[in-house]
Formats: sequence, C-alpha cells, structure tokens
Amino acid sequence: MCKTRVLSTKGATVISSCIGCQVFYIWHNNLVLNFTQEAFVTFKDVLENTPFHKNSLPFPDNEERIILHTPNDDISFAFSYEEFEEFKAAISEAIYMNDVYAIMNS
Repeated sequence: MCKTRVLSTKGATVISSCIGCQVFYIWHNNLVLNFTQEAFVTFKDVLENTPFHKNSLPFPDNEERIILHTPNDDISFAFSYEEFEEFKAAISEAIYMNDVYAIMNS
C-alpha cells in the first residue's frame, strides 16, 4: 500500500502523492485521477494555458463553465470560473509542495 502525503487542499480538491512511487492523486468531489509526475506537470501546463473565457460555454443553469477533459476521454470536469481558478491553484500548490519535500529529502 502506498504511503501518501497531502500536497494541497483547496475547496473540493485534494491533491496527494505517493512517497514511494511518485504517483499524484487528484481527489475532486467523487472523482479520483492519478498521474505520473511527468503527466501531472503536463496536466498543469495544459490548465495554465487554457483561458477560461475563450473556452467556457453556458450550461442549462445559465452559468458559464469550462469543460476540462481528463486523460480518459469519457470523463470530463465542468468548472465555473471560480472553481477553475481554485483547481489550478491547488495543482500549482501541489507541485510547489512536492518540490519542497524533494529539497527537504535531498
């Protein structure tokens, strides 16, 4: 069993990583995604380069949301602007904290 540590908690998102195998876990509401370290950084880069207002669309409740595809084509997130910004902040913080732990352990 992996020994995980929490790297970030923001709103409905918790990001943790396995200390041994370096797998990153994104827990968001009732979804869990896992990434290698390289894939996690790539996912962050995609998020940072996706402007909300150019990619959002109105949902049936008249709120603008962005649809964010996951590595599995059948599963997508839908975020309001505030949720999207919070999600990106959680991922950035997780990468930062992972770097801090790496420095502390070297």
